Amino acid sequence: MRCVTSTVVDGSKSGDDVVGNRRGPDRRRRPTPMWSRHALFGGRRRTMRRADEREGAYVDVHGPRLFVLVMGIVALNLLDAWFTLLFLAHGGREMNPFVQGVLDLSAHPWPFLVFKTIGIGCACAFLVLTKNFRSARLGLWLVFGGYSLLLGWHLYLLSWLDMTA
Repeated sequence: MRCVTSTVVDGSKSGDDVVGNRRGPDRRRRPTPMWSRHALFGGRRRTMRRADEREGAYVDVHGPRLFVLVMGIVALNLLDAWFTLLFLAHGGREMNPFVQGVLDLSAHPWPFLVFKTIGIGCACAFLVLTKNFRSARLGLWLVFGGYSLLLGWHLYLLSWLDMTA
């Protein structure tokens, strides 16, 4: 059995003082940063201990509900890209001038798909990292709702395309 001893202020030894085993400053005195190694390689902090600290705090581990929401956004983004390419092949026109510029870069759709996927991926990654901020939670749901409405619009256009074909 190993006994840890450390010197206390008055110079005497204390066998039950375990503070001597810790290295470095107490990490709990600082809030978890937005960008940390734990955010990329797996973390430990799922939530804040005290309820008053939850709003605006960063955590390392995110729950399954958030994962499903983000995967839904990614799926809707891919469906939007597919419908966009379908309608362009049938004589449609891209209304976003920036996206039209990306489409004009090449006859192949890969630059458009990469641009669209990386763009929504970066936006979702930022919103996930900041999920404990009210505006980020609202942003995730607004993106999901916007893509859902856009999918509805694409389905309407698809039914219109079938009627004229």
